[in-house]
Amino acid sequence: MRPGVLGFAGQDQPRRTSSSVPQYLLEDAIASGSGATTHVVVTQPRRIAAISVAERVADERGEPAPGSPGPASTTGYHVRLGAAVTRHTRLTFCTTGILLRRLAGDPSLKGVTHVVVDEVHERSLQSDFLIALLRDLLAARRAEREAAAAAGGGGGPPPPQLKVVLMSATLDAKLFANYFGGCPVLHAAGRTFPVSRMFLEDVYEVTGYRLASDAPAALRRHGPSTAHQYTQSVVGGSRAARDLVSRGFGDDEALSAPLNPDYDPEAYSTDVPVFVRRNLARVDEHRIDYDLLEALLGHIDAASEPGAVLVFLPGIGEINMLYDRLTAQRAFSNKGAAAGARCVVLPLHSAVPPAGQRAALRPPPAGLRKVVLATNIAETSLTIEDVVAVVDTGRHKERRFNPSRAMSMLVEDWVSAASAQQRAGRAGRVRPGVCYATYTRRRFEGGGMRRYGAPEITRVPLEELVLQILLMGLGPVSEFLARVLEPPQPRAVTAALEVLKQVGALEPPAPPASSAALTTAPQQPQQLQPPPQQPGQVAAQPLPQPLPQAQTPGQVAMPQTSASLAAAAALAAARREVLSPLGRHLALLPVAPRLGKLLVVGALLGCLAPAVTIAAAMSHKSPFLTPTEDRGEAERARRALAAPGAGGIAAGQQSDHLLLVAAYELWRIAGSSKYGGSARAAAACAKKHFLHGQTLEQLAEMRCQLAAMLADARLVQPAGVKSGGGGGDEFGGGGGGGHGKGALAAAGQWLDDPLAPWNRHARDPVMVKAALAAALSPAVAVMCEDSSPTGPPRWADAAPGAGAGEEPSCAVL
Repeated sequence: MRPGVLGFAGQDQPRRTSSSVPQYLLEDAIASGSGATTHVVVTQPRRIAAISVAERVADERGEPAPGSPGPASTTGYHVRLGAAVTRHTRLTFCTTGILLRRLAGDPSLKGVTHVVVDEVHERSLQSDFLIALLRDLLAARRAEREAAAAAGGGGGPPPPQLKVVLMSATLDAKLFANYFGGCPVLHAAGRTFPVSRMFLEDVYEVTGYRLASDAPAALRRHGPSTAHQYTQSVVGGSRAARDLVSRGFGDDEALSAPLNPDYDPEAYSTDVPVFVRRNLARVDEHRIDYDLLEALLGHIDAASEPGAVLVFLPGIGEINMLYDRLTAQRAFSNKGAAAGARCVVLPLHSAVPPAGQRAALRPPPAGLRKVVLATNIAETSLTIEDVVAVVDTGRHKERRFNPSRAMSMLVEDWVSAASAQQRAGRAGRVRPGVCYATYTRRRFEGGGMRRYGAPEITRVPLEELVLQILLMGLGPVSEFLARVLEPPQPRAVTAALEVLKQVGALEPPAPPASSAALTTAPQQPQQLQPPPQQPGQVAAQPLPQPLPQAQTPGQVAMPQTSASLAAAAALAAARREVLSPLGRHLALLPVAPRLGKLLVVGALLGCLAPAVTIAAAMSHKSPFLTPTEDRGEAERARRALAAPGAGGIAAGQQSDHLLLVAAYELWRIAGSSKYGGSARAAAACAKKHFLHGQTLEQLAEMRCQLAAMLADARLVQPAGVKSGGGGGDEFGGGGGGGHGKGALAAAGQWLDDPLAPWNRHARDPVMVKAALAAALSPAVAVMCEDSSPTGPPRWADAAPGAGAGEEPSCAVL
């Protein structure tokens, strides 16, 4: 059994394992007399979870909230662009990316005695990377201790043994135990209160919901049914007569010839009501049935005990759809009890501002029931204490990458059975709870869901991970990735290296060197260079110095790279897997390499503000709306931004990217008090130009975050803005100590300063397009001048064989 590692699989307890286990570790250290030298670092997959758990732990320990004035707290947090730690901090809750940034500069994690990795069942790319690094670190510390013992103490005191705890309510115990050489796994079964489960067939029965044959969630035949053919032959062309005769058939045809391929008539006895079997026979289980969700929430509100309802939906779009439908009803109108409302409806997802996220966690106003519409952010990372009912659609969205086509896309799919179990566990914390699943029992119990989700490292592009592996000097990429928990496909690794070569993030091939030269004079990593010294400058090629190591136990910083990695760096250099100056800059930014290059080039060419807008939209989504009923008018409004006399950066241009910048600038200026605008004016502007206001607000937040990270990475140096605050939340992201709301607010000011050197060409469409071409190459094509004005255009492709074509939503062709 490998010492120092423990797996902990525990369902919800009276005290949440995320908050209680770290405290147990600290209290045990205090009892043994080593509390002063103990530092427990707890990783969470999301920023809001790290902050909320830290606040809960401080409250449980009777201490002030982290970062608040008053006596020092032993509990703190560190997330991207925000840290609340002091020299008294002994429990630091941070995002996985923050700890990875610490490891990038301090591979031995000096001063850290315990690492608790929470929610390991999510199998994020970051957590799997962290677990691989921790396994190597455990072996290194063990070797150092053995060497110190063999030397008899002559070489100084040995480093403390590192202890690692892996936690999850649905831990794949065998997989993790084997990876760590047979480490023990503790199981803590049971919940505060029991949770009963109802599946789709039960939901149909308790609500009395009838799925109409023409409902959006109903499957339809591609050709005419037998009943339809008979009706057509007997009645003819009269629509009213056909409907009357069709009703005479009832819906029995749905039972005799079911449309749902997953429906098994033999699985349901005749005791099951006919309308339930009819629903199951025609339902498209892969679609969200909003009519059913409305009926179910109405039933829960009328029949359930007081308490919150948590609804799991795949993504932000589905949350917005259900939110709009619910709030249009009096009972869910969010207008208060005096106006006849019985519920308050709150969205909860990563794009909701922190104040809105906290509102979803607080009790609702007296006399109202709280209904929280959430993504899987509420599955594990956040705990809503007053939930008595969960509605689980069983769907989520995840990124998937096809290395053969070098394409990544967001795909909606069924959650794993483990995730479904986690979701059900959100109920029953204050009294016996109920989970209403809008998928069948057969799907859950009969193999229609994977037992565990596919690890992210096997289904997403690996460029950002490869950048970190090379930045940390971990040796040849393929060899390191072969040692992770579940390695990615070799062709995915090759594809990532090829993209980084195309971007210019890797040094070009060098002339072959002799093996003797490689062994006697290993190549050292290029010395990091200082940034510009004058405020307001834009950094060109110099790379920022790593931050000094933290001076207090609680601070997680990024110190100098260890010289012990020189051999691995030399081997990687021999294979030419060496970061270029640009690559080292990209490794500090938490975006895809091509978008990171767009930010770097945009700053150098003096068009940073539009570059950040484009990068934010490409990372998130376009704000342009395409309503079905007003599609033509929406397209005309979009094209108007490119009209020669439009006045914005897109005027007279053929560029969807510039249209995006022009639309955002219109909205930003309309809402800016600096230009006499207001929130109402911004809303009117968005409506006039068919823009999604909430998406624009999210893009504004993302722009501030990206700008703050650029300043933190010293790619730009605004006057009066402190750079180099610490590690980032994502791989290589800037941020950390001292950064928070103030940094984001400041970034919103200096980013759009038209007089700043990084914006000297921000209004020049040629410079912006030059930055785009430089960043996105070779994924660039030019329309041939001899293209037919009436037929499809011909393209000169910078990447032959890639198959260039126009995006269906393109507004300029």
